[in-house]
Amino acid sequence: MNVLLVSEPGVDGVFRYVESLAHHLLRQGVTVHLAYSDVRGGEALRRLVSHVEQEGGRTLNLRTGNSPRPGDLRCLFALRAFVREARPDLIHAHSAKAGALVRALPLLGVFGIPLVYQPHAYIGMRPTRGRFDEVYDAVERVLGRWSTTVTCSYDEQRYALHHLRIPPTRAAVISNGVDTSRFTPGTPERRLELRAAFGLPADALVLGAMCRSSTQKDPLTLYRAFARAAGRDPRIILFHVGQGELDPEIDAFIAEHGLEGRVVRRPYLATPPDFYQAIDGFALTSRYEGFSIALLEALSADLPLIISEAMGNGDLLHRPLSHLWHAPIGDSAAFADAIAEWARDRASLAASNCNHREIACACYDQSRTLRRVLALYERLGAPMSAPAPAPTYARA
Repeated sequence: MNVLLVSEPGVDGVFRYVESLAHHLLRQGVTVHLAYSDVRGGEALRRLVSHVEQEGGRTLNLRTGNSPRPGDLRCLFALRAFVREARPDLIHAHSAKAGALVRALPLLGVFGIPLVYQPHAYIGMRPTRGRFDEVYDAVERVLGRWSTTVTCSYDEQRYALHHLRIPPTRAAVISNGVDTSRFTPGTPERRLELRAAFGLPADALVLGAMCRSSTQKDPLTLYRAFARAAGRDPRIILFHVGQGELDPEIDAFIAEHGLEGRVVRRPYLATPPDFYQAIDGFALTSRYEGFSIALLEALSADLPLIISEAMGNGDLLHRPLSHLWHAPIGDSAAFADAIAEWARDRASLAASNCNHREIACACYDQSRTLRRVLALYERLGAPMSAPAPAPTYARA
């Protein structure tokens, strides 16, 4: 099988999914090609590009961002030329920009290749509709008939089927997963070691957040809630890994509320498991999600969770999790109360009976979810061994 993965983000959850998928496919003997962008990229992206090339795959740097831009037409023609060189049996696009580029290929005469699109959260799922959301939805509604759409949660699947009216025959739900062998609870000794490395107090109650500083992730609600809770409980520290366009507002908020000694920030961590083994609980205040990779990693590390009642989080909100707190989107007072309850619970050692890792292993183990992706490829006609008929290309 010869598969082309196309993804614009080179960091954060979407990239980490693509990274895991690429490694899984390579282990199964699949030839993997990669079209990516280094506009939002880091060291992990460079390592993946190098690994794909070492394994015999082709790579293409599209050099584009997540918003529409004039250079996207250049990207589309570059992608068409790349497809003609790599001759993939199937193309799997991740997130909106890659999805638009890949599903526009038939307009340039590329036919006969199954197209898979994985949105990782539709922008229309946000609680307050934007002025261009109807345009985005209309584009998704049309392009959704040219590909097979893979949604990663049942909330996202319902949006695709009922709002976008994606044909059920063109849709599949395959939950995101987590490497449960890699994301594990830390020992007390390891926790102390990591806290010293991160500059975290050894005896603090550390609430962790791993998310972009973006409107979707809504970190300002978390910071407002933390400021309230920190005023009540001097033991609580916030450890936030992530960066983005809201960083200046977060910096101003920290300074205004005198939180410099109570917040530790890192833009990026090359070893995410260390983050989860250093903290006592995990918070996610997103306005909408596909299905957060970071949330599943925290689940696998057996951490208590404080999450928003957002679309995309419903899969976990309906699980019988022992240490789950939730609050309405944007409600900093409710989140502050949840943080206070978590702190009281953690201090009483009640979290020692947490069932989160058990549920992660039973329901979200990555090896099983990625096998379902490969099975989908085969159902769509991508062969595991015998070569497929060469795709046809109309003359431009």
